[in-house]
Amino acid sequence: LGPKLDYFQSRLHLDDATLKKIALRAPNILACSIEDNIAPTLDWLQERLQLGLADLRMIITRQPYTLGCSIHDNIGPTLDWLQQRLSLTNKQLSKMMRSYPQIMHLSVESNLGPKLNWLQKTLDVEDATLSAIIRRAPHVLQLSIDDNIEPKLDWLQRRLSLTEERLSGMVEKYPALFSYSIESNLEPKLEFFIDVLGEEAMVLVEHNPSLLGYSLKNRLKPRYRDAQGYGLKLDAGLMRRMGQYTDKQWGDLLEGRGH
Repeated sequence: LGPKLDYFQSRLHLDDATLKKIALRAPNILACSIEDNIAPTLDWLQERLQLGLADLRMIITRQPYTLGCSIHDNIGPTLDWLQQRLSLTNKQLSKMMRSYPQIMHLSVESNLGPKLNWLQKTLDVEDATLSAIIRRAPHVLQLSIDDNIEPKLDWLQRRLSLTEERLSGMVEKYPALFSYSIESNLEPKLEFFIDVLGEEAMVLVEHNPSLLGYSLKNRLKPRYRDAQGYGLKLDAGLMRRMGQYTDKQWGDLLEGRGH
């Protein structure tokens, strides 16, 4: 095993701790040939996804079993299919894989194909819009339709009284919504805005869905207390800025220099 570990460490510039982590997570790759498998796979990934050394190292650290997969029978066809289905440039494909390399291990037949078709039909979006949604939130491709995506869409539509068209628009603006738990995240944050604004909160959140992505504990509630302390009018505009403003912008607003 010595030569293989030395090769990994040299080729990817790994420290000892990361090398050990890779070996423990994917011990099967240590049985692969350097010349016939590991080296060609690393070279192919780096060329196909236009990766620098740091990005290649990151992908292998996160998904070490990639080195045990066939390029021609597995990874290659998956990347080619995804690039064609979503009309991705090489740069866009590379960015997606760097952001969420797990995607290259998902089955086209049982996962990627059916899921993309379902999303496109359910959201009633064109190919370009579907591509934009997935580029912004590639992790959606690993989520379960039955256990995650569909229940969240149903909740959003019911809770905000949205038409299908408005629901689709909300997801287009902020597809990261699928990342959040209804019970521990989305519902408490929506209730926070409703407590302050009443029914007007529904419109605010629909038009600014990213507000549901900010932390109640670390951002929204502390800034709410700030606004109360400074005697600011707690209208929809302020509540939007409460979430979206940087710390500097928020500080300037409190001092009367913001907009």
